[in-house]
Amino acid sequence: MMEELLLADERITAARDSFDRDYKVAVSDLAQKLSILVERLRKINEKKLKTSQEHGNINASDDDLVEVNAGGKILAAKRSTLTQQMGARMEALFSGRWDKKLQRDSSGRIFLDINPVCFRAIVDYLNEIAISSEFDPPSPPSVGDEDKHILRSQLELFGLCGPKIIDSSIVSESKDVNLLHEWLEEAG
Repeated sequence: MMEELLLADERITAARDSFDRDYKVAVSDLAQKLSILVERLRKINEKKLKTSQEHGNINASDDDLVEVNAGGKILAAKRSTLTQQMGARMEALFSGRWDKKLQRDSSGRIFLDINPVCFRAIVDYLNEIAISSEFDPPSPPSVGDEDKHILRSQLELFGLCGPKIIDSSIVSESKDVNLLHEWLEEAG
């Protein structure tokens, strides 16, 4: 009986030691991957700053009021409203990094040759996201039947369709949707 207990103790000790080794290897691998990700993020932020200095407004702020001439209709929105969908073309366009490269109208407003009704619906939707509770997210943007195909095209143009805008009562915050989308892209 004592031999069996000693043998069992040896097996448990060997299993624990093996687990500890595997755990240390996994922690080391994760630390290395974290280091790589931190370096990638540093390089991306460096590139964003360089782009801003070269093509944009390095003093751009989320509180800036951005005026847009969308197909002849003037619209004003806070920069934070227009850039809240991280990674979307809409975010890049209005981030301030490209301000010097954007076409302007005669009054100095950003000019976009797009359907103003659809653009207004998109901006209204983004504003609703910004002011909505995570437990009561807004419905996706909508327009009349005659403009639905244009709205879909503009959502695609601005990188706001597909996984970026979803109708879910489980994942409702845009930051969580974006994080989930990034994880899925990384996973392939």
